Amino acid sequence: MANWVSRALADIETQTESVSGVAALRAAMMQDGVIAQAEARTLIAIHRAGKRPSGEAGWADLFVEAMTDYYALTREVPHYSEDELTPNWCHAIKRTLDALTFDALPDVPAEPTYNERLAALGVTEADAQVLIDAFAADGMVLDATELRVLTALFARANVYPANLRSFAWRAVQASVLADNTIQAHEVNLIRSMVMGPASLSGIAVDRVEADLLCALDQAVPDAQKDLSWATLFAQGIGNHLLFAGGTPGRLDADERTWLNEKLSHGPTAATKALEAFLAAEISSNA
Repeated sequence: MANWVSRALADIETQTESVSGVAALRAAMMQDGVIAQAEARTLIAIHRAGKRPSGEAGWADLFVEAMTDYYALTREVPHYSEDELTPNWCHAIKRTLDALTFDALPDVPAEPTYNERLAALGVTEADAQVLIDAFAADGMVLDATELRVLTALFARANVYPANLRSFAWRAVQASVLADNTIQAHEVNLIRSMVMGPASLSGIAVDRVEADLLCALDQAVPDAQKDLSWATLFAQGIGNHLLFAGGTPGRLDADERTWLNEKLSHGPTAATKALEAFLAAEISSNA
C-alpha cells in the first residue's frame, strides 16, 4: 500500500469528524487509479469497526466507489498486449518446419485462454467473504451505504461467487421484510441482481429469480411498494416466461401452469402490470 494512502487511512481512523480526511484519502487513492487489495480490506475494516466519519456523505460515496473499483472495474476484462494480439508469423513458420522435420510438434506450454484469464481476475469466495462478514456483522438488515455497494457491484459484475450472490438475496429479503416495504433503493438492487450480467442466467431471468420476485410481491401490500416495483416485476417475470425457456416469444404448458399458480394468490398491481406486458409482447410476436 502506498505511503500516502496509509497516511490518509490513518487520518480517517483517528480523526472521525475530519472532512479533510476523506478528501485526502480520495486524492491519495486516485494517485494510481487502482484500488489495491490491501486498500480495499482496510476500508472494509474501517467500515466494520464503525470508525468511518459520521454524518459525512463524502465517506459513503468514497466507500461505494472504492468497493466498485476493487470488486468490479479492475476485474472486468483481461488485458492483452499489442504483441499478443499481433500474429507471430516467424513463430508459426518455425512450428510448421518443426512439424515437417520431426513429424510432430514439440511440447510448448499453453498460453492461458481469455476465459482462464477472466476467471483469474474474478472475485474469489474468500475475497467476497471479507465483504460479507463486514456487512453482516451487525445483522442482515443492511444500511443504505451497504445496499448501494451491492447494487453497484451487481450492476457492473460479469461473474461473482455463489456466496456473494446468496448473501445479496438474503440481505434484500431481510431489508424488505424488516419494515414490510419495498423501497426504491431495494428495487434498484433487485434489478441489478436479476437483470445484470452477473445474474444466475445472465440477462435472462431464471426460475429461482422469478420465484423470489413473486415471493416478495406476495409478501408486501401494494400500498407499501415503490411505484417502480410493478415495472420491474412485469419486466422480470415477462423476461423469464418469454425468453428464458425453450419457447421464445410464447408461453408453453409448463410456463402457463407456473404462472397460473402464482396468479392464484390474488391480483396485485405488479401482476396486473405483468398481464398487460405479456399481452403486448405476445401479440407483437404473433
